[in-house]
Amino acid sequence: MDDWKNELDRYFKEQKATKKEIKTKKEGMKKAIKHFIQGEVLPAFNALKKEFKKHKREIEVNSKKDWAAILVKKNKHKEFVYEVNISIDNGKLVASKSVYTANKKGKLKLRMEGKIHNPKNSLLLKSVKNEDIIKDFLENYKDSTRVK
Repeated sequence: MDDWKNELDRYFKEQKATKKEIKTKKEGMKKAIKHFIQGEVLPAFNALKKEFKKHKREIEVNSKKDWAAILVKKNKHKEFVYEVNISIDNGKLVASKSVYTANKKGKLKLRMEGKIHNPKNSLLLKSVKNEDIIKDFLENYKDSTRVK
């Protein structure tokens, strides 16, 4: 007769442990995202900003919890946007990019989404480094702004 009481007690203990485990995992992911944005993405964007100023380009850098973007302006017109987005895929943190370029009317349009190229050919945060972001940004920037 007391089996159901023990079973119920065990159930609630498991629920409490599971909630704690999930909370701990989420906190770890938040820290990893913050570390990636502040330790890899923003330093890369700020290095690009410094160099682009030398070439008469105005740069704006914006970031939120799981996203950062760099906007390049030429003569006050939006020329190019490169975003780094962080998401969870199969329980792992991954980084991807979105690239926006100006059309003939000067409006920004999504040109490409995908992987940030890196030596490990991986989407995982730990595989994407500051220099990979800079290199990928420059490849996309030069390709989309090249005089044709």
